Amino acid sequence: MKDKKRRAKLQEIVGYHTEALRLAGGISANQRRFIEVAAKYGKELEPEGWLAGGGSQVKNLEEEN
Repeated sequence: MKDKKRRAKLQEIVGYHTEALRLAGGISANQRRFIEVAAKYGKELEPEGWLAGGGSQVKNLEEEN
């Protein structure tokens, strides 16, 4: 990715982040921590399998295959 495109993309990300914080209004320290961890680690900490929910639906899909 060229430097000009990369810079534009990063500025867009910063803009979205600022807007998200503005729209969130007053958020607690705990909520802010969740947002910071999500931004830092991304999907690495997302639950998988049964922890993600939808237990009976997951079981039915496996039975069909």
